[in-house]
Amino acid sequence: MTLRRLAAAGAAGAMGFATLALTAGPAYADPSISASPNPFVPGSTLTLGVKDCTDKPVQVDDDGLFATAPSWTKGAAEGAWTAAAKTNKVAPGHTYVAKFTCNFEDKKFELTLTVNPKEDEKPEPPKFQFGYDDVKMSTTKVAPNGKTAFTVTCPTEVTITSNGYTKNPLPVTKSGKNTWTANGTFKSSLPDPTLATVACKGYGSVKYSTSPEKGEMTPKKPTGKIPTGRIDTGDGSTVAGGGPGTSLLAGGAATALAGAGLGAMMLRRRIGQER
Repeated sequence: MTLRRLAAAGAAGAMGFATLALTAGPAYADPSISASPNPFVPGSTLTLGVKDCTDKPVQVDDDGLFATAPSWTKGAAEGAWTAAAKTNKVAPGHTYVAKFTCNFEDKKFELTLTVNPKEDEKPEPPKFQFGYDDVKMSTTKVAPNGKTAFTVTCPTEVTITSNGYTKNPLPVTKSGKNTWTANGTFKSSLPDPTLATVACKGYGSVKYSTSPEKGEMTPKKPTGKIPTGRIDTGDGSTVAGGGPGTSLLAGGAATALAGAGLGAMMLRRRIGQER
């Protein structure tokens, strides 16, 4: 008797569970709306998505957000709608709220879309770095009473100093956007070494010399706002003594030539000793 009662109770419980499963309907969420991307760049196009709406959403107020009203297309999922809407050039930092309505099972719902415009993230232009490529000279020859024309690229201000020109510093003229020009005439008697320094304010300087082996071309580490370039704290300038027709050499090029000459002289001495 006890076993039969337990079996009957179990069967009745199973039937009750089946009845509940059959009578429970599907669960629906309230209709919703979203936008992508969000935040967005003003003037760009937003992709809108709506879920759980029986019919097409209707715009009530866009808060000045849209350049054209969204044109809705029925999505693949039941109750889904999509639209592409171009935005106005709205102000970044301000929140915009657009409102729509739609029906679901004969009941009207209000949809609220909240979006935030952002600044357009444009890449920063490359930072200017002053170097030898920004200085063009009509000639690198140094000779008594010779002339040199400088063309310099620099976004701020250019100064050209030298111990070899008749004027120090040279008069510099702005000839275009970020372009500066100057003309120098060498003295009739040139110092050894003859130096020239071209400085771009805030960006460093470059130095020229005919005698770098004496140490005038020793690089110094940049400081402050000067990110690159060799720094000259002297009277700076172009090429050196060594007589008429001497070329202005920048940096290690002159050092290499001086080293080559010393090596040739030692080789000649060794050959003489062997003989």
